[in-house]
Amino acid sequence: IVSHDKSFGSSFKLSSVKRVPFLTAADGSRYDAKVTRHRVELAMAAQHSETECNSQSYSLEDFLSEIGLETMDVKSDVKINWPTYLNSSVARSKTLIPIVSSERVNAAIPPENPTKFREMCDSIDSTGIYLYSTFTKNEIEGAKANKKDLAFECRQFPRASGYPEDPATGIAAGSLAASLHKRQIIFNNRGNYDVLQGTAMGQPSKIGVKIGDYTTEEANHSLNVSYSGIIVIDSLSYLNLVGVTK
Repeated sequence: IVSHDKSFGSSFKLSSVKRVPFLTAADGSRYDAKVTRHRVELAMAAQHSETECNSQSYSLEDFLSEIGLETMDVKSDVKINWPTYLNSSVARSKTLIPIVSSERVNAAIPPENPTKFREMCDSIDSTGIYLYSTFTKNEIEGAKANKKDLAFECRQFPRASGYPEDPATGIAAGSLAASLHKRQIIFNNRGNYDVLQGTAMGQPSKIGVKIGDYTTEEANHSLNVSYSGIIVIDSLSYLNLVGVTK
């Protein structure tokens, strides 16, 4: 996502409140984000789809081995239908893999062979592997009773982005939230899905995702998704959006 508003640069004052136009790279649509101090909120419409990971060349075990994990690290729970080894998309497909704990999520290592990893992702039509931590039913019930929000620890290893790992991935967080919402795995008191990412990189981030108006009549489900997160600016790209409409 990029902004064409030049005031949202080094001179932008985080004590101010303003609306900043952004362009999503996924579909070229323009949305306004609300920037308040150190937080940014962005609401947008999207299509959610899921596909199975079918590959004659690589299995889930192969992907786990490539990032230093084993099958015992994958969460298996008869009580909660965690989305497992499937491609979920609100813009581009991310492969969701539930991991037993945040410690094991952060024990994973980035792929050492970028060419091989790209080939592996291509074999399942994925743009990246997205690991997420899980919770027990008791942890979920305890959080509800104590009005405490739970946060997923996540990591994204992109198919081919010029870097081995991403400290914050809005598309992946949205895809995870949509798949959890579809299965009625909703446990935060605010109705949000809080995603922590970048911890293992020493670049921690937090993204909150809220799903609204999820339509289930179609194969590609339509939904409204809103993001909120901490502003971390590495670089900005400015575009001339004249003539671009939502």
